[in-house]
Amino acid sequence: MKLTKIFIFFIFLIIPINLYAELNINKCNEGDIKGTFNLIIYSNSFINDPETFIVLDRVDDKNKIVPYASDFKYRLIEKVNEKEVIKITNDVLGNSSFINSIKCSVIYDKEIIVGYELKPLYFPWIFGIIEPVETIYKKEGDLVYIFIRLNPRVERQLNSGGDSSKDD
Repeated sequence: MKLTKIFIFFIFLIIPINLYAELNINKCNEGDIKGTFNLIIYSNSFINDPETFIVLDRVDDKNKIVPYASDFKYRLIEKVNEKEVIKITNDVLGNSSFINSIKCSVIYDKEIIVGYELKPLYFPWIFGIIEPVETIYKKEGDLVYIFIRLNPRVERQLNSGGDSSKDD
């Protein structure tokens, strides 16, 4: 009887994890970005915020990309063309002396492009890694959720005044 209860508990624990289908991400170039997008600027809370990145959600498909985060953590700008996307990306991500380049990734579900992710790549001496924010895209129906996490090493640096070797 006790074994049955434990088994049922694990089933309920595992089922919600499997409801989401994880999407694939591949590299792209800035020139690949064509069309009209809903632009999501994540974080951008302060100058050189390591959590800041941009997601482009294609307007012409049935999918909607949504950060799995509180509303105050991101800003949405609707129906932006590719020229404005590049301008906004350069304004948000390109003005930092800490950023080495911008990584462009295409987000796709099977063979269908759902959107694009634009992340800053930092000089390695800034945070000890080049990509401080980690993202996973999972689809449920027509919604694509972005699960976002700041790399623990970077989080320790920010919370301990810049020394990532300190233990809290």
